[in-house]
Amino acid sequence: MASLLQFASNDYFLSGNFEEDLNHSHPILVDPLWRGTKLERELTEFPLPQIANPRSFSLVTSGSSGLPKLVPKELNQIQNEIHAWLSLPEFQNLSEGIREVYVEVPFCHLYGLIWGYLLPKALQVPIRTVQTNSNTNDRSLWITSAPKLQMALQQGQTLPERAIVSGMKFPVPLARELREREGISILEIYGSTETGGMGYRDPLRQNRFQMLQDVKLRFTSEAEEKELQIQSPYLSKQFYSFQNNVWEVISLPQDGYYATGDLGDFSELGFYLLGRKDRIIKHKGKRVSLDRIESEILGLGLPGQFVSVPIKQESGDTIGIFTDSTTPIDQIYRTLRHELPTSHVPRVIVIQKSIPKLPNGKTDYGSITKLCLEEFLRLKTLQENNDISLVIDANTTIPMILKSILGYEPKPNDHFVYDCGMDSILFTEMVIKLEQKLEAKIPEEDKQTGYFVSLSGLEEYVKEKLYLH
Repeated sequence: MASLLQFASNDYFLSGNFEEDLNHSHPILVDPLWRGTKLERELTEFPLPQIANPRSFSLVTSGSSGLPKLVPKELNQIQNEIHAWLSLPEFQNLSEGIREVYVEVPFCHLYGLIWGYLLPKALQVPIRTVQTNSNTNDRSLWITSAPKLQMALQQGQTLPERAIVSGMKFPVPLARELREREGISILEIYGSTETGGMGYRDPLRQNRFQMLQDVKLRFTSEAEEKELQIQSPYLSKQFYSFQNNVWEVISLPQDGYYATGDLGDFSELGFYLLGRKDRIIKHKGKRVSLDRIESEILGLGLPGQFVSVPIKQESGDTIGIFTDSTTPIDQIYRTLRHELPTSHVPRVIVIQKSIPKLPNGKTDYGSITKLCLEEFLRLKTLQENNDISLVIDANTTIPMILKSILGYEPKPNDHFVYDCGMDSILFTEMVIKLEQKLEAKIPEEDKQTGYFVSLSGLEEYVKEKLYLH
């Protein structure tokens, strides 16, 4: 059966052309956003894999590397997965009484194809897209993502009664706000193009994903966590990766288990997803998922998109945040330091008008990492220069000392540990500069007092010591 490259818009599916192509060829579905990019050249100028299975198709995807990946899917396999979801009580409850499905994700990706197109067709429910529907009602089901739901909430749009999301671990604070303000019920899907749907959860009530009955799990050791491997009837038996101008076939191991690249653990309560193993760093002695940080920030309701990246330095990895938010940077710092665990607080934040993207439309983590590292090194140089130029004496104010350490002047009554994100290195630097101001050593017992908790406390301590001195 011949392969047919198809830049598949939503109209391609809604017009019935997808089903027609399945009867005569093997359609290879590509996001129309790829047209005109270098990715189109890689798809059109080099021979495509020939798939012989009748009534099958392929999805072209790519990850953060931007390299194309072609994943074959058999229609019979997809239909079995559709039946599994239709039989699931949680999906039945969410879809009961729905009058229309409002889709905010492309049909040419597996999540959009199954939940936005094939499942609504099986339920005989009208499908609306962003282009064809601007109104929603209480009986609507949205097929969307966490960032799109948050944006709709911030913009005051009329929201649906129910929503299905995928693509990231949905933040609990956002789920709670949606439930309290709008009464929205959410079902979160866990899976990928290669695996199909693997699990689901209600992010407001469940911290762990419930796995589908036919999905078998096992775990392999990966540092302090374990990597999830699965065996599933919805798993693609092989896929093709574009390497060195050639489509290289990658097949499942003989035991049929596929390494998902996700780290976490499993208990009788379900699968806890820590994050992608290539997005986990060790920060302040703890293993930290950068994906989780992005999810946590999303749940804070700050306007704009936030991308978390690692910054590698001699003393270990630290965290950078890149954002297109219009919120002042000091307010972002204050919010993150107050709301996030200390190990998740970034050392540098970069604000620009837009988020760098790869040709496939996904976030360009490589460029963002480079920009955050450059800003980190710039601030470090400024800090070192300030250390040299700032002459500490009795007249040097506490805010001046703190600004030379933190890079900004904290407001009165700020708590260093929680609001300023002061780690042990910065705290040591602060003590040294206070000793220069006092011209005396600060006793260890004094460092443990409440004086060293807030700016006002430090000012009181120094005034008292200077007076006694």
